[in-house]
Amino acid sequence: MRMRTLAAVHGALLWALSLPASSPRDLAEAVRPVRTAGAYETVARLSSPEYAGRLTGTEGFERAGRWVAAEAAGAGLKAPAEFPDHLQPYPVLRVSMRAASMELIPADGQGEPRALTMFKDFMPILTSSAGEVTSEVVFAGFGITAPELGRDDYAGLDVKGRIVVVLRGEPKDGRDWSAYNDSHARYANAASHGAAACLLADQAVASPNGEPLTGTLTGEISTAFADELLAEKGLKCDDLRKALEAGGAVSFPTGRRLRYSVDAGPPVLSTGFNVLAVLPGSDPGLRGECVVLGAHLDHCGDWPRLLPGADDNASGSAALLEAARAAARLRPRPARSLVFAWFGGEEMGLLGSKHLAAHFPASLGRPVAVLNLDMVGAGNGAWVAAGQNHPAIYAALETARDRVEPTFQLKAGLSRGEARADHGPFLKAGIPAVSLFGMGGKHVGYHTPEDTVYFITPRTIEASARVALAAAILLADAPPGPG
Repeated sequence: MRMRTLAAVHGALLWALSLPASSPRDLAEAVRPVRTAGAYETVARLSSPEYAGRLTGTEGFERAGRWVAAEAAGAGLKAPAEFPDHLQPYPVLRVSMRAASMELIPADGQGEPRALTMFKDFMPILTSSAGEVTSEVVFAGFGITAPELGRDDYAGLDVKGRIVVVLRGEPKDGRDWSAYNDSHARYANAASHGAAACLLADQAVASPNGEPLTGTLTGEISTAFADELLAEKGLKCDDLRKALEAGGAVSFPTGRRLRYSVDAGPPVLSTGFNVLAVLPGSDPGLRGECVVLGAHLDHCGDWPRLLPGADDNASGSAALLEAARAAARLRPRPARSLVFAWFGGEEMGLLGSKHLAAHFPASLGRPVAVLNLDMVGAGNGAWVAAGQNHPAIYAALETARDRVEPTFQLKAGLSRGEARADHGPFLKAGIPAVSLFGMGGKHVGYHTPEDTVYFITPRTIEASARVALAAAILLADAPPGPG
């Protein structure tokens, strides 16, 4: 029933947006209060040492969230009746990292091991269990075991007590692999097969996306270092990924050995939260529905050095705050309510958006569309994840762009079930949702200490905020469809 109701609302929005005179509001005037300077100031503040990298469950994240809540309240937005302080809490497991090291043992067993470098060759997952392992490295494809889909990358492979390396990705066969194309699932699957450690060959950057697994260490290594491990077999990650995407099964011992050590405190149960604010709708018949604008506030913390997270995602949080400040000044208010949601826990596996999608406060109404802003600090436009899936939202974005930022580029993406951004949990709940990512520029320092305010393009944040807010207003003002 819920799915059919939302589909009907979505169809009505698409119908309404197709009408030439459906949006008489002056959108350019509505978004005029969005400021480049304000966006820059917010990014500079949130990425400063004061907030210690904004890792969910830490004091730095709490300070950041309470500051955003105070700014939203100061602008005149309301708190949900269920959460008068604007903070929707949920539990998180957090681990305090102390030290980590990795060494490559010479293939012939002679000579000294080579110490590897964090952020270049490897990086522990920031929720890894503690321990040390010295073992041969075993390559296990995508690390997927899915009997119902006829795939097991561990078939015939002995990984007990060994270090497993897997690639990110899934077979490109049109089937839904989203439950397995996930870091949590890969690490847990390696642990279930007895692996002493599981390393994801990707970027060797900071990530708290995982959970402590007793007896199994977790981490990332760069594809360049993974290629070095595979060199004796005459293989490279790119070649293996192509074979795996084509449906091939490629798993084997590499013949190389690593020593991997992680020193970390025990898991601690902490509290994360979403910051929620609302501009109530003006139409008594439509204010029971809402359009959600979102962005994740969290980042990866301050170990082993400060991880500022300016682009990811102080930029989206700043765009959202500028949009919220401008929305609070709208006269008249939109027909439907506008909800502003700063998510926590995105870097830990979309924890905040999953919680909001599953526990949406009744006082805010029923969400009929979600527009999420992520890494909008660079470029000259936005790639709209799931834009092809939801033509009503994408049509609103295009109309908004034409009216308020004509040079801002948009490109619609197609979602086939993957959900690696905060629109994903809403999609799974049957709620039309998209994410806007900065497009056409270089995102410097992803999940490293180099993601600082100095590489941010404030004008892009301003344009993203204007387009997203104008689109949300169009959706919120759209009249009900026929019938």
